[in-house]
Amino acid sequence: MTNTPNSSPGVLELKQDILQEPDEKEIAEKPGRWLDKTISPALPWLTMEVLLFAVIVLLAVATRFYDLESRVMSHDESLHTYYSWTFSQGQGYIHNPMMHGPLQFHMLALVYFLFGANDFTARIPAVLYSIATVWAIWYWRRYLGRAGVLVAGLMALISPYMLFYGRYVRNEAFVGLFGLLTLFAVLRYLETGLKKYLYLLAAATVLHFTVKETAFIYTAQMLLFLAAYFVIHILNEDWGEKKAELNGFIISLVASAIGIGGALTLGVIGNKQGVIGGDETVAPSLPSIETPMDAIGSNIWILLLVILGLAGMIAAGYFLIRGFSLERVRQERSLDMLMILGTLILPLLTPIPVALAGFNPMDVTTDGIIHILIFLIPISIISVLIGYWWKWDVWWRAAILFYAIFTVFYTSLFTNGSGFFTGLVGSLGYWLEQQGVERGSQPWYYYLLIQIPIYEFLPFLASLLGVAIGYRRLLQAQQTLNDASRNLINTYGLLVWWSFSSIAAFSIAGEKMPWLTYHMALPMILLGGWTIGNIIESIDWEAARQKGIWLSLALLAVLTVGIIGIVSSWIGEVRPFSGNDLTQLQVTTTFVLALVGTLASGYGLIRMLEGWSFKQLIYLNLVVVFSLLGILTVRASFRATYVTYDSGREYLVYAHGYTGTKDVLRQVKDLSNKLTGGMDIVVAYDDDVSWPMSWYMIDYKNARFYGNQPGRDLRDAPAIIVGDNNYSKVEPIVGDAYFQFDYIRMVWPNQDYFGLNTERVRNAITNPQVMAGIFDIWLNRDFTRYGQALGQTSVTDEDWQPSDRMRLYIRKDVASTLWQYGSAPVTELAENPYEDNIVLLPADLVFGSAGQEPGQFNAPRSMAIAPSGDLYVADSRNHRIQQFSPDGQVIRTWGTFSTLDNANAPGGTFNEPWGIAVGPDGSVYVSDTWNHRIQKFTANGEFISMWGVFGLTDTPGALYGPRGVAVDSQGRVFVADTGNKRIVIYDPSGNVLGEFGSEGFEPGQFYEPTDVKVGKDGYAYVTDAWNKRIQVFAPIDADGLDYQPFNLWPVAGWYSESLENKPFMAISPNGNVLITDPESYRVIEFTSQGEFVRAWGDYGTEYFAFTLPSGIVSDADGNIWVSDAGGNRLMRFKLP
Repeated sequence: MTNTPNSSPGVLELKQDILQEPDEKEIAEKPGRWLDKTISPALPWLTMEVLLFAVIVLLAVATRFYDLESRVMSHDESLHTYYSWTFSQGQGYIHNPMMHGPLQFHMLALVYFLFGANDFTARIPAVLYSIATVWAIWYWRRYLGRAGVLVAGLMALISPYMLFYGRYVRNEAFVGLFGLLTLFAVLRYLETGLKKYLYLLAAATVLHFTVKETAFIYTAQMLLFLAAYFVIHILNEDWGEKKAELNGFIISLVASAIGIGGALTLGVIGNKQGVIGGDETVAPSLPSIETPMDAIGSNIWILLLVILGLAGMIAAGYFLIRGFSLERVRQERSLDMLMILGTLILPLLTPIPVALAGFNPMDVTTDGIIHILIFLIPISIISVLIGYWWKWDVWWRAAILFYAIFTVFYTSLFTNGSGFFTGLVGSLGYWLEQQGVERGSQPWYYYLLIQIPIYEFLPFLASLLGVAIGYRRLLQAQQTLNDASRNLINTYGLLVWWSFSSIAAFSIAGEKMPWLTYHMALPMILLGGWTIGNIIESIDWEAARQKGIWLSLALLAVLTVGIIGIVSSWIGEVRPFSGNDLTQLQVTTTFVLALVGTLASGYGLIRMLEGWSFKQLIYLNLVVVFSLLGILTVRASFRATYVTYDSGREYLVYAHGYTGTKDVLRQVKDLSNKLTGGMDIVVAYDDDVSWPMSWYMIDYKNARFYGNQPGRDLRDAPAIIVGDNNYSKVEPIVGDAYFQFDYIRMVWPNQDYFGLNTERVRNAITNPQVMAGIFDIWLNRDFTRYGQALGQTSVTDEDWQPSDRMRLYIRKDVASTLWQYGSAPVTELAENPYEDNIVLLPADLVFGSAGQEPGQFNAPRSMAIAPSGDLYVADSRNHRIQQFSPDGQVIRTWGTFSTLDNANAPGGTFNEPWGIAVGPDGSVYVSDTWNHRIQKFTANGEFISMWGVFGLTDTPGALYGPRGVAVDSQGRVFVADTGNKRIVIYDPSGNVLGEFGSEGFEPGQFYEPTDVKVGKDGYAYVTDAWNKRIQVFAPIDADGLDYQPFNLWPVAGWYSESLENKPFMAISPNGNVLITDPESYRVIEFTSQGEFVRAWGDYGTEYFAFTLPSGIVSDADGNIWVSDAGGNRLMRFKLP
């Protein structure tokens, strides 16, 4: 069989006049058709069909715009809104693949220019595109049927994902419209062959590429569909006597499929083996945080399979042209679309061969660009040559349309030339990178068992039914040959493929995020609408009306609800007939009533519908079932969009902004209005809350961003916003001078679905309490019973986990003058206890830098001064000791890395040495912290001995992460056994002489003792870090081996319990005690009695500032040496 160029046959010769759009003659012949009834003779075009769809569109407008501004901008939303705002302010826009395509930023900037920038206006573009997506379904009447379009439009209106992300500043709403246009263009071109639909396909595709990298998945799906369509159609054509060419064509296709399929499979497996960076789902991650690319690398097997696939394609093309003829091939409309899509996006696939060759497609250095151009230029030439060979007059127009749109948006209206290349190569490069990273680390069943069953169950179940109904329709259509039969196979095939390949594609893809469910919901809505529309049109409504349809539907509803009631009674926490207490009797009563209602309604239906065919009964019941599912869908959408929109109880969000953010903003705005009469308050915020706070601070001209390094000038701000990762850094600055308000700022959904296996599923099914809890979660997003069943407490919004917290500080002197809850006494600003004498003291000698060479450091810690004046430094993360002359010249280094697992870490090797001290004889003692031992060396670094084993206090010779070391005038070695909360005393050979201290808060007890020093008077001074105090111990016997608490004083610092915030101590020649306060970036000096003398330092790289002061020591001249572990340098200070 052959076809003329104007024909558009289906893949198979299957025919059915189901989807034929009625013309005026047909309508005239069926004047009683309800959808064709006009509302008024004066408006003949306004039929019931038009009116119903208009109502759907109007409801879409209302539901998308209603209460648009209440929800907090989430992390990713705020990135889009903020950089669009800077674009609108004339600061330009530079495409960054991390934030996807540029179109959304241009739309947002335009809206800001027209209406200003706020939460409401920022969501207008997404809303408009969401409404347009619903509206665009109207044009599918020819393919979905008239009832099908109404049902699909209704499902798009009420879909939880279509609604929620139609009001969200992400890319999904834009993709929905362009995806719909892509599918429509394909169906229209297959039917009509008009060139305008090729141009529509090109335009819709490129617009998708300007929005998000999901365009690669969509395009791959379409290419596979069109390729299968083309091949099946070609195989069903008459090849005449060219059987050998036909066989060659088939064998080549198989080889090509094996090659391409194998390469893709190995690529997916390789990505799955990538190292996951950053905080992952169990410790939730942020969806837009960049993680280093785990190089895809050169893979010879993938390369060979790709070569096999390409060779197979070339061979198949050869046999096709030889056996079928080029003229006949060019008549295939599916090939036209394959050519348009394949050649136009071919240059965008350049990152794939770049990565396979072992290069990084994200490398924008000169060498990286050369590597990219090596592949980009020939690929682009191949694309043009194929277009020239195919249909040049069509191709060049489509190419200009595609790349004109691409260039305008990616270059930011010709203001960012590099954007063309970041879009052309960087988009896919970054997307490939993220698939390997697998942000979120969601399980493979994330969509099938979590997202779809909770939210999109209606279109999913309708689509499953549609597979069966559509297949039956195709079998029934074998006797008819017309456009409708061809539309049926094209529509059915495309929508079934798109629905289920989307689920497969996004489940296989490494990055699984909830909003990607949108891309599965949209095709299922179309297929589900087609399915339900066919059911509706298959019902004999006239006969149903005569038999009392409304009463029958009511009885059907009662029957369905009754069955649900019976089933839910038996899967609930308490089951029928299980006892005689009140709760048990209530469950039994409910079960009995449901059973009676089911039997009665079933009997009534049998009597009322007596004489109806079984098929009609099934159809009618399906309408009721889908109607009830629709009601549940409306309920789920309404709750997620308008009730729990800021809550982690909803699974359709991730890294989601919580109400605490707007609570903070309301307080700050109120405070600003009262203080300044406007938005001129000084408000400071850190990097932890910067998204979304960077967006919300655009109206506060005096807002200050202090990152993760706050300084003392922070106290100038009446309001400070800080995330939980920086609490410890801000606490010593604010002290008692601020009121503190705590909030939840970001939430993630409950993630108990991780690690499902047969045992967990069986335990859940057989446990009535757990099953009842799961049902409550599904129906009401209520985690109470689930939490009770599993003993979980963080299941309410107030204490939800997983979540991130934030804190608002309001300065007391300001708050007391503006107290809104009644009068309050004026509060003076609480002073920093060290404020009186914070001095600006620059170092007179600074040396060192980051690195591994002699004289370079990686987190230098403790230091010690030899009798010769030489300086020894514990270069902790270089796992070595460095010795310097008094003027900073390197004398020697010694030590290499080894752990206890590596041949017991021989002497002279280290695993992060933190502490160091020099004995009276010049011997050097080093605390090898994470090998849990002390090592002794000569002054020249020659190993002498070592002692200590890892263990707790009940283990002889045990040490647990020792840090500080000191040697007294008698040569006895004092070690701060940090992990065991004690000080251990040794003789020079490592024999234990005594110990003092235990875990606790009382005098003489410790909580993280990090350093010990012995004064000339024999007293031992200890930095009791987590108790935030210095303790002094006096010897109580003649041997000086027993110590008791003598004195202690608090330290207004050391707030953090991080691994970096480990203070060290020095005793100056005059007996003063100096300590480092690492994460407050300062040194504090006290007298030996604990009286404050002075403090100096701030955050920075200047000579008077630190990035992480750690070790400290005093030389014989009273100079103070400080190791700046964050700046990898040593600093010497002369005290005034």
